[in-house]
Amino acid sequence: MAMTEEQSLDNPFYPGTGSVPEHLVGRETEQALLRQALRAIAGPREDYGPLLGRAPRPLKIVGPRGVGKTTLLGWTKSVVNPKKVDVVSLDDLPDSDSGEAFSEFLGELANIPGFDPKQHVESQALKYLQMALNWRPGQPAVLGFRQILQERLQVRPLLLLLDEVMHYDEKMLGKLLRHGQTLMRDRWPLAIVLAGTPALNMHLKKVDATFINRAEEININDLDPAATRDALVKPFTDRDVAVTDEALELMVSWTDDYPYFIQIVGSKVWDAKKGAAEVDVDLVRSVEQAVHDERNLFYASIYSMIDDDDELLECAMKAVAAIDAAPKPLTPRQVRTRIAEGTGLSSKDARNAFNQLLDIGLFWVTGDVEVHAAIPSFFNYFKKIYEREHA
Repeated sequence: MAMTEEQSLDNPFYPGTGSVPEHLVGRETEQALLRQALRAIAGPREDYGPLLGRAPRPLKIVGPRGVGKTTLLGWTKSVVNPKKVDVVSLDDLPDSDSGEAFSEFLGELANIPGFDPKQHVESQALKYLQMALNWRPGQPAVLGFRQILQERLQVRPLLLLLDEVMHYDEKMLGKLLRHGQTLMRDRWPLAIVLAGTPALNMHLKKVDATFINRAEEININDLDPAATRDALVKPFTDRDVAVTDEALELMVSWTDDYPYFIQIVGSKVWDAKKGAAEVDVDLVRSVEQAVHDERNLFYASIYSMIDDDDELLECAMKAVAAIDAAPKPLTPRQVRTRIAEGTGLSSKDARNAFNQLLDIGLFWVTGDVEVHAAIPSFFNYFKKIYEREHA
């Protein structure tokens, strides 16, 4: 979501899709893994050849919408030293049946800012790179994917940032991953980071690249409460604006520790202060309706994805009721059983519904295999709208 007209240009909060907030908190472990991958591909190597050390394992960033996956990709790109590593960011791959689109992708991959292959000391060995750069629409497709990628890696290390991977063409994604794995196994300076909703893992099962199961997986959802407080207060205190404890607690209560909501709350309060040197609880209360309106717009977008399918909507209601009523967190199997019992679906269809709802962001599965509401306050919104429509 783009910055609203009301948001001032000096606002340090960025409630936009994939934008990198001024103060990124709560992702220190993930940031360390990404920095480690960058250090690996920028390490010592043979002249125009493989690394002396190992190439990093691929990284997967998995989480529901609005938790900061694209933000992490943007942060990674921002910390790259452009003199040492090139970055290619993608949010789609062309269809494998489209040779022209494939060649355009290869041309983008082959493009190295400020580099002329004719001037390279090994230019006679860069024939595929030059073919890709010289390709024009209407010419035969350039299909030397691995060769183009390897020649590019001779010039400089490469970081591939792949976003929304659950929507990529299966054949093209498989080709990219298989050739990438071969080059990484041979110690070429290549790092691959994939990001997507939980459907990413389901999509990768269809791709002929089983090695990706050994990728380093980064699962992200809401933030630690301490990180939420830090994310809200530091942009103010960095600019000598005090925030009272009562005001901070009220702001925190509207966030669900959800990164997108943190940015909404901070942005609304920032613009409401209008030069004041302190944020107090009265000032925060003045934006309460505006914050809730923004949150409801986000909730409505999630609800509409579920409401598009009557059967899925009923499955969602059964899941919400089961999760709410359980004295302790349920496992995925228990939630699937409740869905099947409440709707009469087969276990296979209940599993498919569970996976769809997980991907949409109704709930989240933690590392200890427990199902929790992805955004607790959305459950209240969901039940209110569902009951109103089925009264």
